[in-house]
Amino acid sequence: MEDIAKAIEVLKSKGWEYVDGRLSKQYILGSFIEAIEFVNDVAAVAESKKGRRFMSRQDSTNLTIVIEDKSVELILACDDVSMMMARAVDELYEMNYASERDEDELLKREEDRERARFRSRGPYRKSSSAGLR
Repeated sequence: MEDIAKAIEVLKSKGWEYVDGRLSKQYILGSFIEAIEFVNDVAAVAESKKGRRFMSRQDSTNLTIVIEDKSVELILACDDVSMMMARAVDELYEMNYASERDEDELLKREEDRERARFRSRGPYRKSSSAGLR
C-alpha cells in the first residue's frame, strides 16, 4: 500500500489527479483526428498490458476514455497495473504527440503574426517606398 501511495504522488507530479480511488488525466491534442489516433495508441498499450491482468477483471472498469473535441481524458482504476499503464501512456504522449502539438502551436502563432502583419498594412496600403521615385 505504501508503494501505491508513493506511485500516486509521482503520477500527481506529472499531471494526474487522484479522486475517489481513481486516477485521471486530460491530454490536449492538435485535432479531433489526432485525439482518435492517440486513443488507438492507448488501446494498443492497454492490449499489451492485458497479459499482466490489465482490463481482465470483471468487477470493475479499469480504463475509461472520454473524447471531447481534441481533448482525451483517461480514467484508471488505482492499482499497480494501472499505474504502469499511466506511465506508459505518458511516455507514449511525450514521444509521439507532445512535440507535434508544440509544432502546431508554433505554426498557428506564425499564421496569427502573418495575419496581424497583413491587417496592419492593409491589402490596399502601399509600403512607404512605393511610388517615391
